[in-house]
Amino acid sequence: MRLFLLFLCCLGFSFALPFNQIDTQMTQRIDKTIQLLQNSENKVAVSSEIFKLFDEIFDYPLMAKLSLSKEFKKLNTKEKEEFIKIFEENLKKSFASKLRLYKDEKMLVLGGDLIKENRYNLKTSLIYDGKENYIIFKFHKLNNDWKIYDVDILGISVIQTYRNQFLDILTKSNFETLIQKLQNEITFDTKQK
Repeated sequence: MRLFLLFLCCLGFSFALPFNQIDTQMTQRIDKTIQLLQNSENKVAVSSEIFKLFDEIFDYPLMAKLSLSKEFKKLNTKEKEEFIKIFEENLKKSFASKLRLYKDEKMLVLGGDLIKENRYNLKTSLIYDGKENYIIFKFHKLNNDWKIYDVDILGISVIQTYRNQFLDILTKSNFETLIQKLQNEITFDTKQK
């Protein structure tokens, strides 16, 4: 749970991130996130500040599209827009509700590998309960910018996890049910505060 929380601490979308600045920018933003969490009594209250740090780097529309896989193509334009918006809101609400679990873990950027001309995997190290764990941020090139489109936490893709959950719902029901479930989670998180 805490590993997922720290991934969410590194969330973000529309600022130019050149390839040669990925490691530096991620290091600065991760360090600032940890500093905000360590210096705040109300960890949920700092979530909006953390989103400001990372919203420029995450490609939420692509993440939403990938999470639905082939089902995304079946949606009309209005449904696609609605899903992207609700997907992002749900992801952020989930993050905010999990901030209370933060317990002074440290995260370091180790460096990355250019997998393809337009794909870069940035490896980070998280010390949790005295054990080193790895989180890999997957970037793709979008015009001249680089954006995060997925994150592997201990070898498990966040997008693949969402895809499995969403496709399970869609197999048993329909798009409206999926949207309702995501909205209910958002409403539920809001009522919790």
